[in-house]
Amino acid sequence: MEVKLSGRDCGHFETINVSANGVYFTSPAYIAPLTRLEIILLLPETVGGRSDSKREVSCEGVVVRTEPEAQGPNHSSYDIACFFTAISEADREHLELYILQQLTF
Repeated sequence: MEVKLSGRDCGHFETINVSANGVYFTSPAYIAPLTRLEIILLLPETVGGRSDSKREVSCEGVVVRTEPEAQGPNHSSYDIACFFTAISEADREHLELYILQQLTF
């Protein structure tokens, strides 16, 4: 996923967990709670059971939790929980479909 802060590219990050309401990811830099982010998730575009192409899902979110809670010299990474505050209906539907395809019962 790609993250932007105030329109500036903050880098590409790997998600730990994603839902239709938010994303949990690891960052090498501390991001304070209540920080607003622009997020682009790159998800497979499934066509006929195959996922040869990718689709961008764009959304806005706010950081609701950062672990460890404080920035420090002994921390090389931070786990960030972000709640989506804005996502188009089409992008939410694609995200939900992707999540459902990942579930195994």
